[in-house]
Amino acid sequence: MKKSILMLFSVLLIMSSVGTALAAADFSDVPARHWAYDAVKQLQQDGLFDGYGDSTFGGDKPLTRYEFAVVTARGLQNYTKASAQQKVLLDKLSVEFAAELNNIGVRLNKLEKNQPNLKFSGIAEVRYTSQDNNGTVASSVGGAYRLRLNGVAKVDNTTSLGLRVTSGVTKAGTKYKYAGATFTGFGSTSAADDNKNTVTLDRVFLTSTIGAFKTTIGAQELKLGTTAFIVDNGYTSFDGAKFETKFGDINLVGNWGRQQKNGAAAAGYKIGTNGTIVATAAIPAATIDIASLEAFATNGKLTYGAGYAALKDRGDIHTTLAEYLYGSANYVFEPNFSLGGEYVQNQQSDTDKNAWTAIATIGDQAIVKGGQKNLVIKYYSVGKNSISRLTSYNLQNKAKSGTEAFSDVRNLKGLNITYNYGFSPNLSAYVAYQKLTDKEAAAADDRGYHFYRVAVVSKF
Repeated sequence: MKKSILMLFSVLLIMSSVGTALAAADFSDVPARHWAYDAVKQLQQDGLFDGYGDSTFGGDKPLTRYEFAVVTARGLQNYTKASAQQKVLLDKLSVEFAAELNNIGVRLNKLEKNQPNLKFSGIAEVRYTSQDNNGTVASSVGGAYRLRLNGVAKVDNTTSLGLRVTSGVTKAGTKYKYAGATFTGFGSTSAADDNKNTVTLDRVFLTSTIGAFKTTIGAQELKLGTTAFIVDNGYTSFDGAKFETKFGDINLVGNWGRQQKNGAAAAGYKIGTNGTIVATAAIPAATIDIASLEAFATNGKLTYGAGYAALKDRGDIHTTLAEYLYGSANYVFEPNFSLGGEYVQNQQSDTDKNAWTAIATIGDQAIVKGGQKNLVIKYYSVGKNSISRLTSYNLQNKAKSGTEAFSDVRNLKGLNITYNYGFSPNLSAYVAYQKLTDKEAAAADDRGYHFYRVAVVSKF
C-alpha cells in the first residue's frame, strides 16, 4: 500500500487543480448521502491525511468519484500508520473506487518513468537541553543538532534497497557503537575525533518478499520490543538478517546478526547528548551476536506482543551478556487517550534483573498534521542487571573501568513528561522534562538528574 514520494507529490498536484481539470471531466457526482463522505471525514478527523485541497474536507459540496479516489490515495500514503478501524475504512474505500485508483496509478506510473529510482526523505532535529545533575556528574547546558536522510530504491517488483545517511559524531575504529552521542553539539572546538561533525552511511540493506516471508539483509536497525525501552532502534544498528511473516492475526519477526566493534576505544572525550564535552572511559573491543524472535497482534483497540532475545559477546570469553524475555501492550480507550507499557527480564541475572515502563498518551495519538498536540507521560524502573545502555531513555551510565560498557546502567527509576505540538504535517516541536533517581546511590555517587529540553523537528 505504500507509494513513493513522487506519487504523493503528483497526487497533491492533481488535487490542487481539481477545481478546473475535474470540472470539465465527464465524471458523475457521488450522491450526497453516500457512506464514503462519512468515511473520508472520519479519516481526516483522525489525522490520517491533511484534508482536501485547502487542508479541509469539502463536505459542503458533492465530490466526483475521481475526487474521492484522489482523497483515498492520500489516506493510503499512511496505511502502515493506521489503526485497525482506519484500515477497514481505507480498504472499503479502495474497493469502492478501485477503477479510479487504478487510473491514477497508471497516470502516476507514466510520470515516474523518467524519474530517478533512488528517492530520499529526511528528518532534522535542533534541540536545546539543560541538565541539572546530582552528586558526581556535572550539570550542563547546551544545544545540538542531527540530520538523517533515508533512501529507498526499487530493485524489482519484490525487492528494494534501503540506506541511511546521518550526521553526528563518531569514535575512530568503532562500527555501530553500543552507546554514544548521536547529536553534534553547537560550537565545539575540541580536536578530539568524537567532537567532529561527520556524515556516515550507517545503514545499507535489501528487503525482499520470498514466499510468505519478508526478508531484510544487511546493515539495518536493531528493534527489540515496541517502545525503544530495550533498544533505541532509531540509533542502534546491526549487520544481519530480519525475517517477518504472519499467521492469521499474529505477526512474527526474527533477527539474527552481529554488532561489531572494530577495535578497543581508548579513554578520551566526546560531546554529551546536551552539547557539553565530557570524559569517556576506555572500552575493550567486543563483538555481539544477536538473535531474537517476537510475536505481536492487534485485536480491536488492543495491541500486544512478546519476545525473546539473546545477546552474546563473541570475543575471547564467549559469554552471554543478556537473555531478554519481554512483553508489551497498548490499549486505546478513546481517540484521545491510550495506556501502554513494556516489561523486560534479563534471564542472565539473579538479582535486579527486571525493568518496566508505563506510557500514557493524552490527546492526539499521532502528530501528523498542523494543530495536533498531545502529552506523553512515561514512568520507568530499571534494575542494574536488566536492560543495558542501548535504551533510548537517557539513562546515566555506571562508570566501571576495564569492563565492557554494554551493561553498565545503575538501579534507576524515572519520570518523563513530553508535550508535542504539530505546526504542519512536516514541522513539529516538543518540550520535555525528565527526573531520574538513582535507587542505589550513596550520597557521594548519585547519578540522578533533572532534565529539560526544547526541540524543533522537521521532516522533508
